Amino acid sequence: MTARDAAQRDITLRSWAGLQVEAVQFKGIPPERLAPLPESLALQPHQPLDPLKVRDSLRRLYETGLYKTIVVEGLRHGDAVTIIFSGVPNLFIGRITVNGINNERLSGVLERSTRMNAGTVFNDAKFLQAQKLLQETLEENGFYQSKIFASTAVDSANSQVNIVFEIVQGKQARVGAVAVQGDSGMTIDSFRKKGKLKEDSKVSRDTVSNALSRLRKNYQKQNRLEASLKLDSHTYQPPVNHLDYGFSADRGPLVVVLVEGASLSKGKIRNLVPVYEEGAVDEDLLNEGDRRIRDYYQRAGYFNVKVTHDEQLKDKQHSIITFTVSLGMKHEVASVTVNGNKYFGTDTILPRLSVVKSSIVNRHGMYSQALAQADVNAITALYQSNGFSNVKVTPEVKDADVNTKGKKTKDAQLSVNYTIDEGAQQRIGAYVINGASKVQLSDLTPLLNTQSGQPYSSLNITQDRDSILTFYLSHGFDNAQINLLQRPSPKDPNLIDVTMNVTEGDQFFVNRVLISGLHYTRPSTVEDRVLIHPGDPLNQTALLETQRKLYDLTLFNQVNTAVQNPLGDELRKNVLLQFTEARRWDISYGFGFQAQTGNPQSNCANLTPQQLIQLGINPSTYTCSPNGKTGVSPAVLFNISRINIRGTDKSVSLNTTLGTLEQRILMSFSNPHFLDKPKLNLILTGGYTNAQDVTTYASSRLEGTIRLTDRVNKPNTLIYSFGYRRVKVDPNSVQVAPDEIPLVSEPVRVGGPGITWIRDTRVPTPLDATSGTFTTVIENWADSHFASQADFNRIDGTNSSYYKFGKLNTWVVARNTRIAAEHSYGGSDYNLVPLPERLYAGGAQSHRGFGINAAGPRDSLTGFPIGGTGAFINNTELRMPNPMLPYVGNSLGFVLFEDMGNVFEYARDIWPSFTRFRQPNRDGCRNLNEQEQSVPHPGSPISAAGLCSFNYFSHAVGIGLRYHTPVGPIRLDFSYNLNPPIYPVIIDYSSTPTNPIPAHVGEAGHFNFFFSIGQAF
Repeated sequence: MTARDAAQRDITLRSWAGLQVEAVQFKGIPPERLAPLPESLALQPHQPLDPLKVRDSLRRLYETGLYKTIVVEGLRHGDAVTIIFSGVPNLFIGRITVNGINNERLSGVLERSTRMNAGTVFNDAKFLQAQKLLQETLEENGFYQSKIFASTAVDSANSQVNIVFEIVQGKQARVGAVAVQGDSGMTIDSFRKKGKLKEDSKVSRDTVSNALSRLRKNYQKQNRLEASLKLDSHTYQPPVNHLDYGFSADRGPLVVVLVEGASLSKGKIRNLVPVYEEGAVDEDLLNEGDRRIRDYYQRAGYFNVKVTHDEQLKDKQHSIITFTVSLGMKHEVASVTVNGNKYFGTDTILPRLSVVKSSIVNRHGMYSQALAQADVNAITALYQSNGFSNVKVTPEVKDADVNTKGKKTKDAQLSVNYTIDEGAQQRIGAYVINGASKVQLSDLTPLLNTQSGQPYSSLNITQDRDSILTFYLSHGFDNAQINLLQRPSPKDPNLIDVTMNVTEGDQFFVNRVLISGLHYTRPSTVEDRVLIHPGDPLNQTALLETQRKLYDLTLFNQVNTAVQNPLGDELRKNVLLQFTEARRWDISYGFGFQAQTGNPQSNCANLTPQQLIQLGINPSTYTCSPNGKTGVSPAVLFNISRINIRGTDKSVSLNTTLGTLEQRILMSFSNPHFLDKPKLNLILTGGYTNAQDVTTYASSRLEGTIRLTDRVNKPNTLIYSFGYRRVKVDPNSVQVAPDEIPLVSEPVRVGGPGITWIRDTRVPTPLDATSGTFTTVIENWADSHFASQADFNRIDGTNSSYYKFGKLNTWVVARNTRIAAEHSYGGSDYNLVPLPERLYAGGAQSHRGFGINAAGPRDSLTGFPIGGTGAFINNTELRMPNPMLPYVGNSLGFVLFEDMGNVFEYARDIWPSFTRFRQPNRDGCRNLNEQEQSVPHPGSPISAAGLCSFNYFSHAVGIGLRYHTPVGPIRLDFSYNLNPPIYPVIIDYSSTPTNPIPAHVGEAGHFNFFFSIGQAF
């Protein structure tokens, strides 16, 4: 339509003013997409025609964002007129797909490089720009020969355009010629070598940045900190598919950084002076070096230290930077006090301060000007958040070289005092919400954390505003705005009246939910996790939660959520859910280790020197101790998994472990939403394990288990299981009396049901809890009715609790108690339980007074642990607040712990042993008569009872270090067993024909250490 036609129609409509509007029609956009907008337009049927209303309605239609252009037409029928809004609809960007790229990372980079956002308006300019950006990104990654074939598919029903970019990568470009301008100090060959710009190597997006980084580091190693280096040009040579580079390099002078007046190592200078980090020298960096050196020495006790710098250029090739340090007298922080505080107690303020008084763990304390200013800011923020807007904090530092008795001290004494002028406290006066017409005030007021009469805090008021705004956004009011008006009350200047003015805007709803990108995944798998549906308010919070739930399926690399036509005022909007499915097959591998005392030893046997030499063992240093050895237990992990089975979140995995203590292959099938119930998780497992987690034997286990996990609620979980396992002890690994080996190594089939209850209320994280409890109760049955060859019952309960205390609840007492018992249905309660099924304790997550699984009864002839049918272990830890230390800050914490308990021959021996601090009948343990120590258990030939008793509570004390990291604390524990057991060693597998070892009395070690990740419990 020409401008002349438009003007003519405008004149016609004005000339029809006052005629009755018979109908208002809309073309180009389906009526259901426009609804309910037509009913709210200014122009309505059965009213006189008003050109102003036509103009207003036209503006409102454009504001929806649905139209590209609109033409207003009119049809006259006598004294009536029909108005037609005829428009060309906008199309919106739908799914963007990049095909032809095998590298997932590059594919994602290319998709993002198009700068085409799903849901926004599509036009040809964006489309052409996207192709240009794709080509640039491909060339940045070395694909200069690539070709892009772009196509679009219009989805008229949903007003969107799906875009596909088919890419033919071509061969990746190679590094060609390299030219260097300037005084680089290197030959071209050396420049290439240092920058790893080897001729004919592949070009990637990181080729230049990595080369520049390596070359800068090379200059830095030479102390040429003022070197300049940049890329001038890169030229593509199509015939040979090479990329030629041109660099400018000036090595600059040799920079020597000296520190006078104090002794600092070269490494420490590099850490403190930022010119090494930045690879440049300027005044700002040198001033930063002054500050860092000053803070370093202030933390070391030189609180009056002064630092200056000077730069001298001797010649074009040599520059000297000198930091002059005047240390002054060494200090220690004798006291940190506050006065003038009335509203807050001193106990509330002091723990928030960064200036720290000297103590045992921090000899000089912590003081610097920066820390003192940080304390002023912290105290000010504390008061201002409680209504003291005019608070003033003044630090006062006193320096003295005599103590309170007037005696001269070795180090000067620093006293730091913060004087607080609180001022008047301001409180909330009237608190009013205005403008809420579409939402009930009764729905908004519970969201407020601040009430009239409470201390005034601008931070709390801002949080209230954010809470109200979040409520509106979660109910579809995308254009809601909230303005705060805060002013003193006319009744009292210390009362602040707060008015929250709400501009609600229109409420938006969901029109349709458009799902795309599902190839292998069933739509029903994702639809169950979608929390927004047609007709619902457009809830941004629910949209984010939907995205989280979909990611939790672990089926997708990317879940992109978008609102179609985000800038338009369309009242019913489409929501886009776009998926990029993850690879269904995944292979992972890794390596790990655990360092500790009491590592189980394998292949202990009565070997000749020749046999030891064949095994690579030095006969003169060979030992085989019942207490194991100190060392590292490495393990290699290799896993294969297959997800998205039959289009669901079911998966199959194969997990393998190869280590010195364990070799395992395990296959499992997982259905995390069994029977479509989100709280039910079904797992089927089967596999083979060969492990030596106790010094006495190595056992193999062939097992199959079905496990159903029921997440009853957030803290409580129930696990129902049923399993079969064939347990076998390697006869060549059994460290018991030789005549007992055939009995304890006989294969046993164990089968039956089990149930586990777990209750977990630990906070803030399970790996580093400070409060809450963790309880597990495991009940397992092995019964001949289920084809089990052994009939026994095992119950194993553990309870951990955590208690915070102290002024700021920074001290934690943690306790863990384990009680376990086994009972066989016939014969002896002890002997009918297979050796690998017995109870064991000891190690990093158990009683730290023993090596791994080394607590409890031992074989009366060899001294190796043989487990029991009762166990009681109690761990108590005092976890201290992390002190502020040099170098590591507050990342390092300390723990004092006491572990007590043991493994017992019979469960009934636990409680009588509670008060026994020493091992009973130690004389019997010193008896080395083989015949007397070979007395069998009553009614069982499995193992000898001997004369040695282990029915007592062993106690260990220790100290632990905890270095906190984002994945949990790194743990190092040192323990001392106060009363380790002794035992007879009549048969010693370290004995050789040339070096026989006589019978002797063994003793478990007093000292143990353990290294691992995570708290002990």
